[in-house]
Amino acid sequence: MAIERYFCVDAGATRSRGRLCDAGGRELAYAEAGPANASYDREQAVASILDLWHQLNAGTGLDAEDRADTAFAIGGAGLYVEKPREAFLARCPAFGATIAMSDGYAALIGAGGGRPCALLTIGTGVAGHRLFEDGTSIQRDAWGWIVGDRGSGSWLGREAVRHALEVRDGIAPSSALSCAVMEHVGGARGILDGAFAGLNAHRLASFAPLVLEGAGTGCPVAAEILSRGLVYLAALVGTLRCGDVPLYLNGGLAGVLQAGLVAHIGRPVQAAEGDPLQGCLLVAQGRAPVERMILE
Repeated sequence: MAIERYFCVDAGATRSRGRLCDAGGRELAYAEAGPANASYDREQAVASILDLWHQLNAGTGLDAEDRADTAFAIGGAGLYVEKPREAFLARCPAFGATIAMSDGYAALIGAGGGRPCALLTIGTGVAGHRLFEDGTSIQRDAWGWIVGDRGSGSWLGREAVRHALEVRDGIAPSSALSCAVMEHVGGARGILDGAFAGLNAHRLASFAPLVLEGAGTGCPVAAEILSRGLVYLAALVGTLRCGDVPLYLNGGLAGVLQAGLVAHIGRPVQAAEGDPLQGCLLVAQGRAPVERMILE
């Protein structure tokens, strides 16, 4: 059966987004649902995808049980790895065709319209991607907040919390940043109540604005943390070998860090042409290559 529709999903760790398009790529409906990161919670991811699918069909009056003429194209964390990808897709409903790729690759294709380019994502985490002329791609960082993601929101927040705890223990002198962190958690009482218990990437990223604000108002500790993050991000751009192709930025911190990053790399960045959902569509339509990551 010919493909008549495209069900495109941007499977995020905080929320998922879905777009239903006709055969020509025109949007028929858009929806949002809960988290759909199969690397964290496979069952929740499937539930969110089903939620998106039913919302999109309800919005268009189509039968949600009729999937044979629909291509399912999803971009999600870690979906370039074969075994976890197949285990996840086996739990998803069957469609006329299924195309899976990493979330970073979907964003890369959307940003450049499927043409060779580079993309640096700066949000809770950090990832660099590059699409080459032969259709292969590379990924840099995206190693997670424990061992990677330097320059990201979680890394900035982690450095702020580390500094505040060093001040609390008498190892480092007090600063405007340490005071801001302590105020943010409710002081010593907040620490005793578990303010720093069970920290994860998203909770750490909530401290990142304190670093940005502190750097902007002259706190030397905050400025030094931000500087280290920008130096790393500039080095990460260098690994993408993107001197002759467009460089795009996206992610929640891209806007606030763009000027500092441009000053470090000495080249402009461009506004993305499309989003990850557009990237999923282009790959599903055959207008952009399927993901073939080089594991250098």
